[in-house]
Amino acid sequence: MDIREKLTGFLSERYGWTDEEIKEAESFEALGLDSLSLYSLVTECEEKFGVKVDTDDMTEIDTPEKFINYIAGK
Repeated sequence: MDIREKLTGFLSERYGWTDEEIKEAESFEALGLDSLSLYSLVTECEEKFGVKVDTDDMTEIDTPEKFINYIAGK
């Protein structure tokens, strides 16, 4: 299982989002995630996947798909 599959599975399990919702969401907010929840998501992924997310980069990461691509690229 590659990192993209692991991340998608993690998001699905944690938030109940389907693969299709993750791929097609226009924003995290569209899926019901506010800024505090997004911060929690980032922290969990840093711990779970052993990556460091730059807070400056997060201003450009506004969808789950972009987030998955960012983490997978680390």
